[in-house]
Amino acid sequence: MFKKLAAGIGFGILLAVNPIAIGENNSSNYRSNLLDKSTKKAIDVSKISIGNIKLGMKEKDIFKKLGKPKTRTTKYDDICYGSYITTWKYDGLEIEGLSTYNNASTSEVHQITASSSLYPTENEVKVGNRISTAQKAYSTFSSTINSEKNLVYPNDAYGGLVFSINKQRKITEIRLLAASC
Repeated sequence: MFKKLAAGIGFGILLAVNPIAIGENNSSNYRSNLLDKSTKKAIDVSKISIGNIKLGMKEKDIFKKLGKPKTRTTKYDDICYGSYITTWKYDGLEIEGLSTYNNASTSEVHQITASSSLYPTENEVKVGNRISTAQKAYSTFSSTINSEKNLVYPNDAYGGLVFSINKQRKITEIRLLAASC
């Protein structure tokens, strides 16, 4: 009797921990498998680049890599960051930097958004690629699909690497964010 009870409890725990064992929601996006989660880590955004631009870069570094932007604006954000936000816009690329001073040259990049294939990541993932290209390139990191159906590789500060995709499962935008408020 005890052996049957122990077997039933063990099977119940298996189903509670891993519903995939009985074929429930066995899609590749399903993230209930605890073993899968434990082997993946948060992405280190300091090692990621988009168009050879990295988080933390200063304006002079951006200009060395990309030249002068089409536009540059600075405004104060008292809602989220309590800092000045400088936005540098290029064709298919937008870079935002934060500074405590109203001086664009002191801003440090905190967000990069690419909407053009001209600006690949350091792993050569670019707009227009299939999402499977990003999944393969960043397979060692934990990921989720958010409510907007974006593929998100989060960091530990509510930022991360985000791939927006269309219905054909092609990347339409790549965003790298140090942290969000």
